[in-house]
Amino acid sequence: MKPLCEVFGADAVATAGVVVVIPACNEAERIGACLDAIAAQEGRRDFAFHVCVNNTEDDTAEIVRDRARRHGLALVLSELWLPHGGVGRARRLGHLLAMRFSPQATALLSTDADCQAEPGWIGAMRAALETHPAVLGRIEGLDDLPPEMLETVRRGGQIEDDYMRLSMEFARLLSEDEATSIGLNTAGGANLGIRREVYRAVGGFRALPSREDRDLIDRVMAAGYRPARAEEAVVRASMRPEGRAPGGMADKIAERLSGAATSLDTALAPISAMLTRFSCGGRQPFDFSLDRAAEDLPILAAHVEQLRHRSDPDERHRYLRSVGSWN
Repeated sequence: MKPLCEVFGADAVATAGVVVVIPACNEAERIGACLDAIAAQEGRRDFAFHVCVNNTEDDTAEIVRDRARRHGLALVLSELWLPHGGVGRARRLGHLLAMRFSPQATALLSTDADCQAEPGWIGAMRAALETHPAVLGRIEGLDDLPPEMLETVRRGGQIEDDYMRLSMEFARLLSEDEATSIGLNTAGGANLGIRREVYRAVGGFRALPSREDRDLIDRVMAAGYRPARAEEAVVRASMRPEGRAPGGMADKIAERLSGAATSLDTALAPISAMLTRFSCGGRQPFDFSLDRAAEDLPILAAHVEQLRHRSDPDERHRYLRSVGSWN
């Protein structure tokens, strides 16, 4: 089915240097705040929005129209029903239409309809994309749950969060350039940027029901590009436990609220698999659970501490090979 497209501020859309793509599925409760936050960004005259409203039965599209008129936004609204492919297909279509309607845009930014960009987000992402092929911005949570529920979410994820922090440092300490390495691929479509030519070179988003963001960055790195993080570019995502993408942030929040959190971020691996990967370049299949992460956490912390005391990258890799030989 061909999307129905409505353009607001056609001249500004056509000359925009930056495009922000937002997929939206039944987001009437949150899309207004999302657009309000981005409309308040500095330098707005040089960027355009593309909101891809898909598989929607509420007033999402009408709210987008209202905000486009109220803020005088350069915006393209597309509406359609997708038979399959979920958010990956919506992002792919949104980026395709964004490049078509904004042929001069060199920076493609992605966020979600339940997110709110902090001031300076677009400027920080654009600046980072001037020197990097793709950029992972920082994603934090909105305070849109009662305080006691937010605390339950925090406590329920303590082991996973600690393991993620140490795994990220472990990977960065072993990278060629510790200062600019992304560590692990934790890309989230809620805060992601890529240069137009790089996006086209790797084939863009694929029509996946989930993990389309990490799949894109995997292919960016496989093609020899080196993405970076922009910690100063912050987007705050809803902490709602009912989401759109299977296996996404909302599912994890629901698990933590139920007290039955067992799944782990797919970027994480047991320490044995990490040692194999970083010492000899191999990969081994593994099962990884929250209980296993709790067991591995002190071991991982000890290895990170050893790596911190070795300032030379070659020395760090020698240490890792020596550990891997008896692990």
